Amino acid sequence: MSMANLSAAAPFASLKRVGTASLSSLSLRGHGASESAFVARHRYHARRPAIPRDANNILVSSDKRSISSIGTHMESIQALYSATDSVAQDIEMQDLPSEDPKYQQHWNSLESIQALWSKTSPFTSFSWAMNAVAEANVQESQGDNKEINGGDAEVKVPAKFRPYPFPYHKELTVRIEPSLTNLGFGIARVELDENLDKDTASAASDTASVNDNEHEEAKPIEKKKWVIFVPNVIPGELVLVKIYRNYASYSDADLLQIIEPSPDRIEPPCSLATICGGCQYQHITIDRQREMKTMQVQELFERLGGLETHEFPTVLDTLGTPEVFGYRSKITPHYEAPMRKKEWKNAQNNGDAAASKSCEIGSIGFKEKASRRLVDVPFCHIATPAINDALVQIREDKREEARQGLLKKPNKGATLLLRDSDGVVETNHNVYVNTTVKDLVFRFQAGNFFQNNPFMLPKMVDLVVDAATKTSPSGKTMTHLIDCYCGSGLFAIGSSRSFDVCVGIEVNKMAVEEARENAALNGIQNCDFVSASAEAIFLSKDPVRITKEGDDKDLLVGDFPRESTVVVVDPPRKGCSEEFLQQLNEYGPGRVVYMSCDPATQARDTKFLVSFGYEIVSVQPFDLFPQTRHIECLAVFERALD
Repeated sequence: MSMANLSAAAPFASLKRVGTASLSSLSLRGHGASESAFVARHRYHARRPAIPRDANNILVSSDKRSISSIGTHMESIQALYSATDSVAQDIEMQDLPSEDPKYQQHWNSLESIQALWSKTSPFTSFSWAMNAVAEANVQESQGDNKEINGGDAEVKVPAKFRPYPFPYHKELTVRIEPSLTNLGFGIARVELDENLDKDTASAASDTASVNDNEHEEAKPIEKKKWVIFVPNVIPGELVLVKIYRNYASYSDADLLQIIEPSPDRIEPPCSLATICGGCQYQHITIDRQREMKTMQVQELFERLGGLETHEFPTVLDTLGTPEVFGYRSKITPHYEAPMRKKEWKNAQNNGDAAASKSCEIGSIGFKEKASRRLVDVPFCHIATPAINDALVQIREDKREEARQGLLKKPNKGATLLLRDSDGVVETNHNVYVNTTVKDLVFRFQAGNFFQNNPFMLPKMVDLVVDAATKTSPSGKTMTHLIDCYCGSGLFAIGSSRSFDVCVGIEVNKMAVEEARENAALNGIQNCDFVSASAEAIFLSKDPVRITKEGDDKDLLVGDFPRESTVVVVDPPRKGCSEEFLQQLNEYGPGRVVYMSCDPATQARDTKFLVSFGYEIVSVQPFDLFPQTRHIECLAVFERALD
């Protein structure tokens, strides 16, 4: 189905990514659900069959309200589609490059359609999706794709599609296993047909993609059991899926229909939840989300930590707060390289520097769940109200800058910053902001790392302090604290009142300066901070200066009493290096308090700590980012007594 075959039924009639089955099987409820159903099926590249020519009947039977919502702009939209037919036909028939004037003419028409469509729907993201699908139609007509014809539909198979073990768009009914992947995808396993062509399977294996390890759980458990990953599902559900990609050991599929829904399934408040990569769990009740996160941490400690259930305490229930939306105090939406206006070359030739930089920004938002393409996000449900209020103007200002030729790098995309600090939104990475945690004030550059859930952060600090200050098994009071990967000093400063001496170490020199300033800002004198790698702290011969009872004292970390010393570890997502863990073992602190933003690497590091003679005291997950797959986890280790 070419762009020339766009009917006057509605913009929906051009959406060749939306299959008949997906339109008729989803239960649509008004504008939001109509958009959600549409966006869930949308992809830029060729994954969808063309819909039959009688698009009106399909749309009416699916959701009559989506037709009535088009309103008075319908005739104008139809006229614009008709006007683009001949241009689109030329693009398809002549295989025109994107630089061709007709290609730009086609885009101008699509922009007009987008503007009209935005007036017919309360969701601006819908107009973005229309634009994206229209772009895909043009791009697809230029691609080297094979075609499969069947009935009314035409399926275009991507040139690099691997045909084993399933043909393109093979539909399967599968049951989702009890656990989701670390990326939030459902796992299904199916028996393979014994008669599958072994030569085809061998050829497919020889061309294995480097992305085959994208999912940790991708390795088949047993012969002839094949793994399929599916988004937007809940463990236990029976679903209809459609294969769109085969790898060497697993396949990716789209969700077509929920046959047996989970009782924990709910309607996401965000119309983009099924496609935007920012949230993975909006379709799941918050209680079930937290149960799943607890189970995931338990499984990671058993599997990656190499621990038996009896070897460590049962993982505690995931701790959360009532703020499950509107909590995130920092977002970083992106936009890709802007499109130059068709006049820019002429302006450049005429010496008009400003006009030559004039361009149009497309989507401003976040990446799709299953690709690196952007979803336009005019409103983020998990961001704070202050951020969403500011986002409207920031998006408008950035697009106007592009039109006026004021972008610093008009040939490149960029990442925007919106940081909410006590109700004030900052967009400049280098501006200093203040954030209050309990009764402490932290000052840092807006672009630097700082935890992004102000509702959960006080609870996390409290639990770190509680874990660090408990009396040792031998009855000793913990007196010294070393905060590795300390950042702006959150845990060291938050714990300082409970220790004689606190030392923080951070490789980022600017963060170290911020930590020192934060200690002074809060009147704390028993903390010092060192700029170095975490591995260097235990071997350092440089003294740290502590003010105690009015006197300055220079101390060596190597002289800290081991039994009453606590090491707090809060590494980046990659976890601790083996070198650091070895030096930690040689240093031998009485207790290790390990906060992690990735329980998988934390579980891996746990294996080392246990082998060094540390015992796991507790494992506490935090729901720092509700509606997402992300888990923060606190594990406490005690040095075993001889």
